[in-house]
Amino acid sequence: MIALIDDASRFILGADVFFNDTFINLMSVMKSAVSKYGKPKVFNFDNGSAYKNRQMELLAARIGSVINYCRPYTPTQKAKIERWFRTLKDQWMASLDMRDFHTLEELRGSLLTYIRTYNQTPHSSLKGLSPQERFFKEPELISRLSDELIENSFLLEIERRVSADSVIVIDQVEYEVDYRFSKQRITLRYTPDMKNIFIVEADGSLTPIRLLNKQENSMVKRDKIRLTGGDD
Repeated sequence: MIALIDDASRFILGADVFFNDTFINLMSVMKSAVSKYGKPKVFNFDNGSAYKNRQMELLAARIGSVINYCRPYTPTQKAKIERWFRTLKDQWMASLDMRDFHTLEELRGSLLTYIRTYNQTPHSSLKGLSPQERFFKEPELISRLSDELIENSFLLEIERRVSADSVIVIDQVEYEVDYRFSKQRITLRYTPDMKNIFIVEADGSLTPIRLLNKQENSMVKRDKIRLTGGDD
């Protein structure tokens, strides 16, 4: 289970259940939260591999957020989310019969129903306000991003060297790129499902690439090198 909590209001911005604890799954929760409620000034994470990696640093930089990693053995730095997980176990998990759920989607639905109730329930530490009421009490602090920026920011990034015949390989799959990138090292951004892959151009724009068509690739005309010098 992955969840994000707003530090000031205890509002649960996003949560989901998965079979694995990975950066990809964390990123999906973050993307949903940012899409609905705007970007945070600071992401506060522990030092797990799902949180501390280059992809996370790139993502935060693109949307203009800062990452803070909790110092080891300092549980107070993430006390609010830990306290919420304890509340979740006491109020939601304790009443569950896992035999009632046949798919992860069914379990997810139950979790989200609980979270909606939690977010709308008055909280003693918020002077009688619910987390939802406290979160939206300061709308000027909510910094929303455009859909296009969110889609482009939540892409994974890698570098690859292009072959002489304008081909790159990602996870043993061949893709073709424009001949102008031949023999160059390029930066690529892609969706986690690999359905959309883009070259990052010099001006920051994204150009899509496609799977290699070997027949077409073999027919591409390539510039010949003309050698000069000496007398005929």
